Parts: sequence; structure tokens; C-alpha cells
Amino acid sequence: MAELRASHGFDAVVLHVDHGLRKESAADAAFVERLAGRFGLPFHALRTKVVRRKGESIEMAARRVRLAFFAECMKRLNLDCIATGHKMEDVAETFLMRLARASGAEGLAGLKPVSFVDGIVFIRPLLDVHGSELCAFLRSRGIAWREDSTNADVSIPRNRVRHVVLPFLEKNLDPKIVEHICRSARYLRELSRGSSRNDPTDAINCVPPNPEAGTRHILTISHDTGYGKEAAGIGTFPARGWMDVAALRGRTLDVRRWKPGDWMKPCGFPHRRKLQDIFVTAKTPPEIRHTLPVVADAETGEVLWIPGYRVSETVKVQSASAPSVRLVIE
Repeated sequence: MAELRASHGFDAVVLHVDHGLRKESAADAAFVERLAGRFGLPFHALRTKVVRRKGESIEMAARRVRLAFFAECMKRLNLDCIATGHKMEDVAETFLMRLARASGAEGLAGLKPVSFVDGIVFIRPLLDVHGSELCAFLRSRGIAWREDSTNADVSIPRNRVRHVVLPFLEKNLDPKIVEHICRSARYLRELSRGSSRNDPTDAINCVPPNPEAGTRHILTISHDTGYGKEAAGIGTFPARGWMDVAALRGRTLDVRRWKPGDWMKPCGFPHRRKLQDIFVTAKTPPEIRHTLPVVADAETGEVLWIPGYRVSETVKVQSASAPSVRLVIE
């Protein structure tokens, strides 16, 4: 991007977040600042100590801090978008992790070239570039890089996919498995775009909440305005819910079974609640809990809707005239 600025007529800045989670993170920040200076790029950094809120993982907390910093920079620096360095391997890793959660086509499409998250426009120009190509490019220009030390920790699911699962598949199934997964993800992105352009109503087969009983549910999503009555009772179908269009931008919805540890911030409630506590308060029988599909944010794991109950505060429709999407599970 530094090389293309003049010929393509755009300016660039470098944003860096030091989450304070690794002993070498300050040195990493200093490295990035020096590299930005080498290319004459303005450098803006946030140095902080990430503190988890109740119900957050450390990854979710770091993401929250990072997005808040990006949003502030977008406004203060009048930025059009933020470019990230996600590459081909990131697409393949995301695909496999979501496949393990039985995500649908939208979830498996994974990382997109352009997405909108909390009002931030993200672009990912390197999704079709292999990591080895990037390293070769940097070497050819005498540019060093740094590795995040936590990337070697295979107790982290994504690292396990990166260092164990993908190398196994490359050796025993297909040497070009990364490229082929990325191609499939691209097909799914195109399929999703085509569906959203030609048919405002999409029907999605959910994961069978109870495979032994052969139970299946159908989720139908359609454009709407405002919201309606949704609290029919947990486990009562058909169930209807409404989500704000603006709040859904950049999110991938994951339809899956409820699992212990799930949480949400129900619309109208000031704090997050575990689904287990919601079920106890609502006197939901255990046999219903174990077969209940929920709609969650595929990236953060936050439950956005419990059918028959209510949606999350984070995606509630802001007014009776606001653009919304209506979800119906049968």
C-alpha cells in the first residue's frame, strides 16, 4: 500500500493496538512504529491493558478494545476504511473452525474482502495471497517482520487448526488444501451475494437440535420495518424475532444448539445473563433446553436470539420505523 499510494491517489496511516497481553508487545509496537516511519506513514497507537468484563473471554475483550480504537480513529482521522493483513490461511482456518460448529453457507463463506463491523468499514486485500508469498515479497524488499509468540500455543483452537489440522490435511489429503478451501469459501460468498440480491427472503436449514429424534427447524429471514410481538415462550414454535439491520452489518449469524456457558444481554436488561439462568427463571424444562436452536454471532459467540424469548440488546430494533430483519423459526 505504501508503494501504491502515489499511483492510486490515496493516503494511508498505520494503526496499532498493544493489548498489553504479552511481555514483548511493547517491542512489537516499537517495531511497527519504526516500519511506519521508514515509509513516511503517520503512526497512531493505543497502549492499554485489556481487562475482561463479566462473561467475556480475553479474545472478546481484546476485540472490543480494538474495535473501539478503530472506530475512534475512523472518526478523528476521517478514514474511509481500515485494511487488515488477513491472508489465505486465515480464510481456511476460519472455514474449518466454523465447519466444526456446523455453520451454514454464510458462516462458511468466512472472511470477506469488505465488511462492516460496528460502523467500521474493513477491507482485506490479501485474502487470495498465500502466507509464503507474503514472506517472499517482504524478503525481496529487505523488510523484516515479527511473529506473535502466542501463535505457537496450540491450546488455542485457531492455532491448533493452523499448526496441527491444516498440516495434517496438506500431508495426507491434498497439498493444496488451503487454496481449495479458499476457493470454496469464495464460491459461498458469491452464492450469498446472489441470494441477497435476487431474493430478499432466505430459508436456511438449521442444525438438527436433536439428531436422534430427527428434529429439524427451518429459519426464514426476511426484510421488514420495525418489530412485532416475539415472546411466545421458550420452545414454542413458530417463533418470531426482529433484529436491527444496522446492528447486523458485518456480523455472521450462526444457528446452532444451545450449549452450557452461552450468554446474552436480553433486550431491556442492563446486564448479561447466562442462558442457564434465563432457562431457570423461565422454568424451561431440560428436555426443551437441550433441543433448542439459538441464533448467535459466529465471531463472538454471543447469543443474539432465543426463539420464543427475546433478542439481544445489541441487535434490538431502534424504532417502529427502523429497517429490520424478521426471523421465523419453525
